[in-house]
Amino acid sequence: MSSSVSGPRQIHAVVRGARADSASASAARPARGVSLLLTLGLLLACALVLTLAWQLRELRQERRGLIERVNDPYVGMYVPKVALTALDGSAVVLGEPRADYQLLYFFSTTCPHCLASLPMVKAIAAQVPMASKGRAEIIGVASASAADAGAYARAHALAFPIVANSEVRTAMLFRAHSVPLLLVIGADGRVRHARMGVIDEAADLRAVLAALDPPKRSGGSAARVANKESP
Repeated sequence: MSSSVSGPRQIHAVVRGARADSASASAARPARGVSLLLTLGLLLACALVLTLAWQLRELRQERRGLIERVNDPYVGMYVPKVALTALDGSAVVLGEPRADYQLLYFFSTTCPHCLASLPMVKAIAAQVPMASKGRAEIIGVASASAADAGAYARAHALAFPIVANSEVRTAMLFRAHSVPLLLVIGADGRVRHARMGVIDEAADLRAVLAALDPPKRSGGSAARVANKESP
């Protein structure tokens, strides 16, 4: 008798256990779905943060480029023509090459970076005549009095014309707000090379000589002109 009763009880117990397992599985499925949604949301949020960070970096670079283009000289920039008198009494016109090219070296007699740049500037001045086949001139523009500029030129044996310029406005016309500054200007009055900062590397010499290459009709001259400050 007992065995006949225990059989149905065991069957009911098995059925109840199966129902419980089914209920637990049904409850686990929504939980797994919520977990998956949370994971996907977290991944999307991370992707959005990375995208925004990249866009912010790009905007900062564009802003920096715009600021530099407003304040610093750049390749292709037109320069004004300013008539001055060199220390030796000769008339010079900044921004107007006598032949095809004009190199303007803006410096200060008290600037340590200008002093550090002198060996390379003198090397450039020595090679420019031959490299340009006599089609380029170099002029030093000193932010100093005539007496101080003359003493500086003699002390350092500068073999190119020097102009003493004490007017800030003239320097700003060429965006020489910081020295040393070396500009290579073409016959069209546009900057072909600009270097602001210490000029003491062989790459500086190569960049100047490259800027003295005659422009080719294929339009590749702009790519050959080096300008560290350009955006």
